[in-house]
Amino acid sequence: MRRRATELGLALTLLALLASRASAQGETGGETRAGDGSIRESATFLLVPVGARTVGFGGAATASSGDVEGALWSPAGLAGLDRSALYVAGGEDFSATARVVGGILAWRSFRIGATYFHYDLGRIDARDAANGEIGTIDPSHSAFIASVAYAVGSGVELGASWKLIRLATGCSGACEGLEATGAGSAFDLAAIARVPGVRGVRAGLLLRNLGGGIGLAGGPADPLPARGRLGFEFDLPSALGRDAGWANGDLALLARVDVQETLTEFDDLDLHVGVEAGWRGLLFARAGYAASTEGRSGPSLGVGLRWNRLSLDFAHSFDDFSRFEEGTPFQLSLAVRL
Repeated sequence: MRRRATELGLALTLLALLASRASAQGETGGETRAGDGSIRESATFLLVPVGARTVGFGGAATASSGDVEGALWSPAGLAGLDRSALYVAGGEDFSATARVVGGILAWRSFRIGATYFHYDLGRIDARDAANGEIGTIDPSHSAFIASVAYAVGSGVELGASWKLIRLATGCSGACEGLEATGAGSAFDLAAIARVPGVRGVRAGLLLRNLGGGIGLAGGPADPLPARGRLGFEFDLPSALGRDAGWANGDLALLARVDVQETLTEFDDLDLHVGVEAGWRGLLFARAGYAASTEGRSGPSLGVGLRWNRLSLDFAHSFDDFSRFEEGTPFQLSLAVRL
């Protein structure tokens, strides 16, 4: 009991330090532009849907527990992992490519993660005022994410992430003046808890990308894409009083709902919903829908396979960046529990 109280105190201290650090960066962000809205945000690649299981759920992940993709979406969800894990994820997103590699270490009641996220927007032709080609621009951004999560008993999970962000735009040809780089950091804070008195329901609260802005080439800093999320996950057989599950326990059914708000504006509200049907803990089918003000509205579909300690997931989204007959954007994730 004493060790548990010590661990809880350490976890709360870490969360408080990260929150105060994020607040301080927000106050000292230099020439951060204010009142410009999300059009002027920096590091918006942090909002790109990545991770096949989460994309299959339509982006609803705030109340998800025990999923390695929590390092990208809601760090509190890492607390529910039963052991250490390694994972890779990625896919095509319109003309861009997302790649993720990471690992989660299970140590006592803590889960400690390290993740690298690289987002390559492909090559873009650079042209002069007369519309003549002068070279090729290559925007390529990345983030290193350090996460920590802690399970408070069996009902509450806490998590935090620190992100070291690098923005870079390279150039080949006669467009050297268009090259630019910038760096900064951001924080995520999250909590997940079982809803008291309601069976089979979890609620999650998430604050993403807190911190000061990032400027390019010494210019004024644009604010980070700070977002707040509230989410719920419903284990439907349990919520409906079927403790033994459906089909003699072979069929599982999860439903998730997330709402998201832009913290710098408070003038929009995004909705993410999804369902997952699982058969004997081996095969999974998912469907979701995102209603977003950021050009990401549309349905998504996904499938998953679990075999021993191996997890393989695939998802395809049909948002505003694609059409049903096109092959993008898709996601593929692979995780191995150690």
